[in-house]
Order: sequence, then structure tokens, then C-alpha cells
Amino acid sequence: MYLLFYPALLVLLFAGTKLCKIGEWNEDVLSLKHTKAFLGFCAVMVLFHHASQRVCAPWLPANRIQHGLDAFVYVGYLCVAVFFFCSGYGVYTAHFKEGFFDHFTRRRIMPILMPTVIMWLVFFAIEKVKNIPVGQPVWLETYSYLWYVPAIIYLYFLFYLSFKIIKNDKVSMAVMIVGTILYFLACMFFSPGTWWYNTPFMFVIGIVVARHKEGLLAFFKKAYALWLILSLVITAIAFTYASYYYWVITKLGMQYTDAGHFFGELIGQLVSALTITWFVLLVGMKVKIGNPVLSFLGKFTLEFYLVHPLFVQLFSFAFVNNMTPPILYIKNQFLYVLAIIALTIPIAFGLHLMMNAIWKKRS
Repeated sequence: MYLLFYPALLVLLFAGTKLCKIGEWNEDVLSLKHTKAFLGFCAVMVLFHHASQRVCAPWLPANRIQHGLDAFVYVGYLCVAVFFFCSGYGVYTAHFKEGFFDHFTRRRIMPILMPTVIMWLVFFAIEKVKNIPVGQPVWLETYSYLWYVPAIIYLYFLFYLSFKIIKNDKVSMAVMIVGTILYFLACMFFSPGTWWYNTPFMFVIGIVVARHKEGLLAFFKKAYALWLILSLVITAIAFTYASYYYWVITKLGMQYTDAGHFFGELIGQLVSALTITWFVLLVGMKVKIGNPVLSFLGKFTLEFYLVHPLFVQLFSFAFVNNMTPPILYIKNQFLYVLAIIALTIPIAFGLHLMMNAIWKKRS
């Protein structure tokens, strides 16, 4: 039954698409409506990614692995790269509007922070009630999917510093780049893994594309088929190298080392994060996606991201810590994913409406 998810995802993405004729282009490729629709799909892909990591990831206990959703185990960072790219593109495009930087913390940071704190408290409460041991630091170990929130908040504050306080555009970009590199290096040495820092640089790439949109799109149109194929090939090679490093070097007859694995994985992730976004942009130049479901999901991607891990863990063989007993284990992976989706969508949308009501009342 789980095989039904694969065609269902294709239907979700391509239902209602419009293919541009030869010589015609989708001029709305980077519009808010078009990007929101695709981000709705990316949010669903992240859900499948996290679900697969509790079902068939190779690092799970052998007696817990059920193959079937393996195609999703390593794809999460590719989707998150698109999120960071669209965020960078969006804030740069919008910052020219009058009043954009007014009440920046209340309008940009708090709507991210509040639902995050709510979901963290839910995780924390369940762990306390069930007496589940939590490692240090507590704020991270309790809700291990939290990394995206401090990353995007840091980037938003960095953007405020770069483009509000600093008035020189070139200096602003330099500060943005240096600040992102510093974040990368800090996470490289102090974070639990590469997923903390393999995609935030796409925020800066989004700003660069926003600054040079017309010229870049015109450039890609000149040899469109070549760029499309090139971006796909590089993505496939880099993703394979990053995700299946041991298999690749074995096939190439190279010697395995831990350092080689780390840097090979990281470089492959950085390259594929960039090129998958490039590929998605190129496809969007000719294929206009959009349907009511994607439009709906695109409205509350943050809440969707924050809520779904609760059910990923709640219905798993263990809650957060692999050594703890399950709370409500759904062993059938089709029903497992279905239950996650069925509960995530209404609760995430409800949280979105609640947050909107709070900030509307405060404005």
C-alpha cells in the first residue's frame, strides 16, 4: 500500500500544471503564488523524509527497519534548500516596500518563535509525563527538528543588519555573505551534524537571484535545454556522492576514511542543494504548477514543518529516544504516514489561524 504514495505525490505536484509553448516562458516562476505552491509540496516531502527516517533509515535498529520509503531518507535537505532560497528571495524583493523594516522583530521573528515554543512545550510535556530521559542541551534534544528555526531567525536578523542599518548595497551584501559563512563555521564545529549548515547559504543565493533576476533568467533562456540537463546531472551526481558516499568510493576503488566521508558528504550536499534549486527554477520557467491543494498547503508551511514531527515520533516505535517504549506505535508504514498526514494538516492549519489571530489583534 505504501507504494501508492509515490504516484500520489506526483499527482499532488503536477495536477493543474500548465506547460508553456515553445518560445513562451512562465513569467510568474518566482512569484509569491507560484513559489508558495511549490513550498507546499516541499513541506509534504519533508514530512515523508522524517517519516522514512523512523521506518527505514540505515541507522535504525535492524529489527525496526521496514523498507519501502527509502527514496525519502536523504532528500530532506534538498527541500529545505528551496525554503531558504525562497525566503532570501522574498525578503530582498519585499524590503523595498515602505515600512518593511518597521516592527521587524514582532512581524518577522515572533510569528516564527511563538509556534516553535508551543510545539517544543508539547514535546517537553510528553517526555515529562512519560518520564523519557532527555539529553543535554534540553532545548535541542527535546525537539531535534528545531535547527531550522534558529537558522532562519539568525538570517532574518542578519538581513536586517545588512540592509536596514547599512545603507551601502555592496557592503550590505558583503556583510550578509560573511555573516552566513560565520554561521556555517560555527555550526560546523558545534552542531550535531551537517543538516544544521548545509542549506542556509541558499538564503544568500536567493538574495543574489532577486538582485539579478532579469539578467539571470534571460541568460538561462539562451541555452535552456543545456542548463536544464546540466543542473539535473550535477544534482544527481552530487546527491549520490553525499548520500551514498561509501558505496561510491567502493565502486571507484578509493580508500575510505572518516574525514573523507565527512567532507565528501558535506561537499556533495552543498553542491546538490544549490543545483536542485537551480533545476527547480529552470523547470518552473516552462512549467507553471498550481492546484487548490498546493495553494492551501503553501499558506502554513512553517506550522506544517513544526507540527508533523510530533506525530512522526508519537506513532513511531519509540518517542524521540530510540531506547524508550513507544507511545502509540503504528507498525504498518502506510497507516503510519497516513495518520501523520491526517493529523498534521488540520492541527497545523489551526495553529496557523491561531497565530494569525494573535498577531492581527496585536497589530
